[in-house]
Amino acid sequence: MLILLPPSETKRPGGVGVSIDRSAIIWSALDDTRDLVIGKLVKLCRNKQAAAKALKLGARNLADIDANLELLTAATMPAISRYTGVLFDALDFESLSEEARKRAAEQVFIQSALFGLLPATEQIPYYRFSAGSKLLGVNLKQLWPTAHEAVWPRMIGEVLDMRSKAYVELNPVPEDRDSWFVEVLDEKSGKALNHFNKKAKGAFVRAALLRGLKSISDVESVAASAGLGARVSKGKVELLVPAGF
Repeated sequence: MLILLPPSETKRPGGVGVSIDRSAIIWSALDDTRDLVIGKLVKLCRNKQAAAKALKLGARNLADIDANLELLTAATMPAISRYTGVLFDALDFESLSEEARKRAAEQVFIQSALFGLLPATEQIPYYRFSAGSKLLGVNLKQLWPTAHEAVWPRMIGEVLDMRSKAYVELNPVPEDRDSWFVEVLDEKSGKALNHFNKKAKGAFVRAALLRGLKSISDVESVAASAGLGARVSKGKVELLVPAGF
């Protein structure tokens, strides 16, 4: 089963690899679109004032503009290690067993506004660019879905979509695919959650990689092992967060 995740605004700096290795990019069908978006971003960042506005950066994050200027030559690390924040902290990829890491490499994909759909272990540099960022002459919601049309035939299996809606819009799952969109709810009230949304998703993915998530029929048992409840219906999975989670 394929697991789709959103990226994180926060990222781990540094890296041990060299700059982006184009020969290692799995989805070569995305190359042209990646080049276009990266080129537009680098051009934007040559004007710091315009970049700060388009990328919605505060004074504390202006160094990210310089990072964007260097992203083609910057050190890289696996995407699942690059992203930080509540979801990825709960997933804690670095502490997973070797077998679980292999599952992540095969099953987990992260939707980036800059790079498109990323296999979890694809090497990427530090950058700052989100689904809400603005680029002159580029409509990400039109550009990326078209680019991904050539990618979906290569992805085999059921799809568990844990992305936020802003990232779903960049690459909707085709209607002919067996897919389930994940929502996170308070177990008692049934209300949607924010902070615990990300924590619950990270905990679920960690459990899925440790136990093995082969199909939608495994969701409830995987959720239980992560301390969560789950309800599965047509096209939707509700993860239920108990008190004290």
